[in-house]
Amino acid sequence: MGKFTFLGLEEDPQRAKVVFIPAPYEATTSYKSGTKEGPHRLIEASRYLEFYDEETQTEVYRLAPFLTLSEPELPVEPEKALKTLEKMVEPVLKKGLFPVLLGGEHTVTLALLRPLLKRHPNLCLLQIDAHADLRNEYQACSFSHACVMRRALELGLCDIFPVGIRALSLEEAQFIKEKGLRVYAAPEVIKAPEAVAQDILTRLGNRPLYITIDLDGLDPSEVPGVGTPEPGGLRWYDLLQILKLISKRASIVGFDVVELRPLPHDHRSEFLAARLVYKFLSYIFCRYDMSPLCRL
Repeated sequence: MGKFTFLGLEEDPQRAKVVFIPAPYEATTSYKSGTKEGPHRLIEASRYLEFYDEETQTEVYRLAPFLTLSEPELPVEPEKALKTLEKMVEPVLKKGLFPVLLGGEHTVTLALLRPLLKRHPNLCLLQIDAHADLRNEYQACSFSHACVMRRALELGLCDIFPVGIRALSLEEAQFIKEKGLRVYAAPEVIKAPEAVAQDILTRLGNRPLYITIDLDGLDPSEVPGVGTPEPGGLRWYDLLQILKLISKRASIVGFDVVELRPLPHDHRSEFLAARLVYKFLSYIFCRYDMSPLCRL
């Protein structure tokens, strides 16, 4: 079975360029619970991936060696949990390493955004999601997973690009209109993912970008193991097309994959999540127009 690390690799902390930060947090889920098990099951599934990426013709872990941190014990109270995660994130950023946060519910995204904004005050965010997550408060909690993008905007992000949205409240619709936010709804993305990616890149310019991927942004037929499986989502190749094009031009400073809710006797979701993480890293570190160092 190999080591309990991403891909089951032997890891050398001194050589690491990419650091996986498990965030097994679940306290504000509103429908189905189980996202706390997401990071463990994703890493477990990763040990059965092929190391070779057929698109980039690479084994990206060779170019950007990995380091998998141990799962922390997280307090139930959201702010305390976020501070615990931030203490894990800070040394990673201080060393100039590339952070990949594995959730857990979507609230954990804030644990990476806070320290990243200190280093990149002009940071923008690309959000892959079925839901806007722009409520001010949900179920008497302002740090609910349903409020995470509202809290992110309050941190001072320069811009936010929500992609794949297909479910929102009246409060969120009014907030979007009031703030003039450009939302890329799922039907638009499915129809023309390349055009959506190009529009985001134009609006992004040269600013750094963080990407948060809520797995319910994908269609439930692709990822049934999420807390709220909204119909009409993105397909695998829709999402890859967007990530591929964004990776070729944007300065990506980190990303997360959140809201994995493993299902008993159905391993599709965690395997897709692990493959997505590895595929995205291949895009980021082995761009098609990079030097032959990316080739085997």
